[in-house]
Amino acid sequence: MRSDHHALILAGGIGTRLWPKSRRHRPKQFLKIQSEMTLLVRTVERAQALFDTWNIWILCKSYHLQEVFSQLPDIPKSNIITEPCTKGTGAAVIYGSLLIEEKAPGATVAIFPSDHIIRPIDKFQKVISAGMEWASQNPAMVIYGIKPKRPETSYGYIETGSTIDQCKGHQCMDVTTFHEKPDRKTAMAYLGSKRFLWNSGMFSFSVRPFRTLLEMEVFHIWQPMLELAHRMDYTAREPQTRETYSHFPEDSFDTAILEKMARCQAAKDGKRPMKLVVFPCTFDWHDMGVWESYYELSPKDENGNALVGNALGLDCKGVLMLSEGPNLVAAIGVSDMVIVSEGDAVLVCPRDQLDRVRDLVNELKDKGFEKYS
Repeated sequence: MRSDHHALILAGGIGTRLWPKSRRHRPKQFLKIQSEMTLLVRTVERAQALFDTWNIWILCKSYHLQEVFSQLPDIPKSNIITEPCTKGTGAAVIYGSLLIEEKAPGATVAIFPSDHIIRPIDKFQKVISAGMEWASQNPAMVIYGIKPKRPETSYGYIETGSTIDQCKGHQCMDVTTFHEKPDRKTAMAYLGSKRFLWNSGMFSFSVRPFRTLLEMEVFHIWQPMLELAHRMDYTAREPQTRETYSHFPEDSFDTAILEKMARCQAAKDGKRPMKLVVFPCTFDWHDMGVWESYYELSPKDENGNALVGNALGLDCKGVLMLSEGPNLVAAIGVSDMVIVSEGDAVLVCPRDQLDRVRDLVNELKDKGFEKYS
């Protein structure tokens, strides 16, 4: 990979959709899930197959800093960035990418969440390499899209247009619309249309045109961040940075940037410093932030039950039961459920309502059960 190509790994999530296994003090990226390595370490290993170690950056919460140091001793400590305060991925990506550009002018950046399982690595390498090359040569936001397997309501969806280019044997397609986390009925329609891809949460862009994009009126909320970057006053240690950062919305990058880019692109008014494109991917991809992915990857019995650890089912079908601690989880006559015992909490949820686990965690806080979150 070229010396001006960088990877930014997002390791600041709380993982509420994977509660109770993922908690605030020990979120999913630091856990060993179906591997002897944590999800964060596996993400870094994938990045090291493409980028020089000095060009790999980690963005995390300040209270997870020692855990990151412990798990990633080969990553330079200067490359581990802490967020000034807790916000969504919109603020995190903008903050991290502008900081990289400050230290490495002319950078093209790939953004990787730290909670994915991807196989095989060679297919991943090839399409990311192609997307990075295209992004470095064109003012564009390159999204990496996954063919949907189910009507998932926890992912963003990309409606593809025509193929506009080829790069290293990979399609580069126009993006017609971008939709963040639809309801189940809409997701089923997307699945049937064959025009939609899941947004993998991975994307690439050159930072200079991205800065120009953020200067547009539609993205005015982020302009104070640009002003900080222009003044080279841009580290989490600076009180002014923390104060400015605290006022940004908690939107995801998908909502804050991608959906607005898609609307601007559809308007065809010519005022687009960056084009929004998608590279379809053929590798096997699982977002381990949702229990359905855990079910998909787990061995199953003849009735489609995934029984992990101390678990026993009688006349059950399509059930994920998990208890990796001392407690036994047992169920009779239930179908299409997730039952998880982890530490001091138990989750029981129909598989078709797993998108509500995040709402449950928010309810825990509202009802005075925050210590379990």
